[in-house]
Amino acid sequence: MRITSLQNDTIKMLVKLGSKKNRDASGMFLVEGEHLLQEAKASGLLEKSIGIGTDYDFEITEHIAEKLSTTKSGSTVFGLVRKPDYKHVKGSRYLLCDGIQDPGNLGTMIRTAHSFGFDALYLSESCVDEYNDKVIRATQGALFHIPVLRGNLVEMIKELQSDGVRVYSTYLGNDTVGLASLDAPKLAIVMGSEGNGVSDSVVQASNGTVKIETSQFESLNVAIATGIVCYALRK
Repeated sequence: MRITSLQNDTIKMLVKLGSKKNRDASGMFLVEGEHLLQEAKASGLLEKSIGIGTDYDFEITEHIAEKLSTTKSGSTVFGLVRKPDYKHVKGSRYLLCDGIQDPGNLGTMIRTAHSFGFDALYLSESCVDEYNDKVIRATQGALFHIPVLRGNLVEMIKELQSDGVRVYSTYLGNDTVGLASLDAPKLAIVMGSEGNGVSDSVVQASNGTVKIETSQFESLNVAIATGIVCYALRK
């Protein structure tokens, strides 16, 4: 189907997906670029392909592509993707994110967790939306390969603990152990926001606290710190 007008109902719907409110209401999100389109297709979540040319479900014009794109270089290929409906994930390695606000950081953390064999990510409600376009780009497609769940982090920690998972929050206070000392078969690590760290309620719900064994931990970007943690605890 060829679409040439910005007033087309489908195009209006796609533009509205730039808003979290509309993504939540529709259960859909938009990806840009051939790589992410193919990743979405491989995951089975792709609803429609959109692009300049006849190879897509919706053929669009350049001015429509410019309207849909959120990148400086401008994309000509897009995908309308259905949000997955993940439930509690059974596994042995989890990354929990508390209040991560920077889209690039969250996207990199998702990509890193997937790269090192983690089973799922659990996000607090205060985290940036995982379907934000900048987050999606930073994941480089990893979002389609690892479950990402969102909710009350304290409640999710309790659920993990009921499955025998030991949960540790990254923290710089007293009685904090080093990464090398963690040897439980099932582990979850909580990474906090760069500004505030892990919230007190989450620390209290955890089995303990952990730190990266370097005097410069407080200066590390949270995505870099996550890389160190995920490497140390990789399966």
